[in-house]
Amino acid sequence: MNAPSGWFSTLRARRPFAGRSAPPIDALDLAEDDLLLDEATLARLRRLSLVAGRARTEGLAGEHRSRRRGTSPEFADFKRYSQGDDFRRIDWNTYARLDGLFVRLSEVTTELSVHILLDSSASMEWSGGEDRPPKFAAARRLSGALAYLALWGFDRVAIVPFAESLGRPFGPVQGRAQVVPVLRHLGRLRAAGSTDLGPVIAAYAHAKTRPGLLLIVSDLLSGEPEELQTALHDLRARGWQTAVLHIVDDAEVAPDAASAWLHGAEGGQVPTSIELIDRESGATLRLSPDDEVAERYAAAVRGWLEALEAACAAEATCYARVSTAWGIDERTISLLHERGLVA
Repeated sequence: MNAPSGWFSTLRARRPFAGRSAPPIDALDLAEDDLLLDEATLARLRRLSLVAGRARTEGLAGEHRSRRRGTSPEFADFKRYSQGDDFRRIDWNTYARLDGLFVRLSEVTTELSVHILLDSSASMEWSGGEDRPPKFAAARRLSGALAYLALWGFDRVAIVPFAESLGRPFGPVQGRAQVVPVLRHLGRLRAAGSTDLGPVIAAYAHAKTRPGLLLIVSDLLSGEPEELQTALHDLRARGWQTAVLHIVDDAEVAPDAASAWLHGAEGGQVPTSIELIDRESGATLRLSPDDEVAERYAAAVRGWLEALEAACAAEATCYARVSTAWGIDERTISLLHERGLVA
């Protein structure tokens, strides 16, 4: 990193606008009975499906194509008849043309176990402005969209919030009748506490006997990218297919954001000093804003983002950075399609 890690972890964490506190989550949050996603969004999502990748699929209820062949109505291929084959599946039209016995093979579809780890730490409550939703609201909406895709395809879904440790899981559940309970559950979650991402991922993976598709939805403000890579390496070794969905507010990562609030771009006077407060630990950092500080912050953020992407790429893990300003729109869907998470 280009800045001392302790300084950077405090600076990036929490209150960029001096003298202003972030709006309370309830001010921008969804009502308890709101289902997070409107019907237009759900209709768009119904045209998509999650990509299993190397994750193991099983069972017969889902819609993921399998290399196995069975007796479903969906035709897949022919093979020569051999002793033990079901003679009722002999294709007599082929026999008439080729003077040989062939049986019809059908395609088997299987289901996928989808696990969503949702960061519910205090840093997720933060918003860079009153016109933007908190990161936690955006994260729940994205988690809801991914859970909807899985349930619509008859996959099994488990949602587990986490902060310092794993929270109470919801699921696993399966079937389209579970869409409403899942979205309502997400709408009622609240964020609090500090984050310990690496150990949480390890604890979850070690507790499961069968790997699946693991979706990590977080702002990744915990530890360093090297720790994330270690956790992803362990997941890959255990057979998990993993995707890291990085929730960011543009005020945190945009190149000109630091300069704007450090120099009072919102119309006020340039402050002589500002105090940054870590929302999770309560640690404070007082500094005098100037061009050098802004440049160091921007360089540190840039290096941090590049290191996160490199850590995921090194472990063949999908990485997608999703802005809180987007919602579940074409930009988000296009990004997930580009990253190979949906098709």
